[in-house]
Amino acid sequence: MQFLRNIKSFFIDCSRFIQYGDLPTSFYIKKGMRIGTNFCRQSDTKFDITNCFLISFGNDVTIANRVLFLAHDDTPLEDTGYRKIGKITVGNNVFIGAGAIVLLNVHIGDNSIVAAGSVVSKDVPEGTIVAGVPAKPIGRTVDFLSKWKKQIDEYGVYNLDYSVYGKLTKDKIKQLQTELNDGVRFVKIRKFSKGE
Repeated sequence: MQFLRNIKSFFIDCSRFIQYGDLPTSFYIKKGMRIGTNFCRQSDTKFDITNCFLISFGNDVTIANRVLFLAHDDTPLEDTGYRKIGKITVGNNVFIGAGAIVLLNVHIGDNSIVAAGSVVSKDVPEGTIVAGVPAKPIGRTVDFLSKWKKQIDEYGVYNLDYSVYGKLTKDKIKQLQTELNDGVRFVKIRKFSKGE
């Protein structure tokens, strides 16, 4: 089974490199970046290639599309000849939204959420949702998840067949387009595996 996962991971890495210029997660690991179990990296996510050994992730971390991790700052380089460097540490059970930027010398605590498009320049306390430029706390993860669970019960759900990971047909697409005219719903998707 592990052999098949390795082959699948290889082809996913090749596809990402061709589409987005993404280097495979395994490349960064070989350069010293540390990741825990159940690490999910979506497409076009970049890690500081020159300082990836300063970046670490806990378990159950999901990183959405186009996220950038920078463990250095070259702002004073021309005047001083020095680059500023610092660690980036991401805890367990963290979600980082699409287009976010995480800067050097930042710790993102366990059970936290970084909203899409945020610039994280300061530590994120455990169990906190941050958003904005620069990112600031806007709520608690536990409250957010409670609200989502209530919405799932209230609004209804679609099974995996209504997603690109299932058997999404033209009829199902038309159904979704019609039914979503009056609001949001939730659709089941598969959990991404390590490195995907």
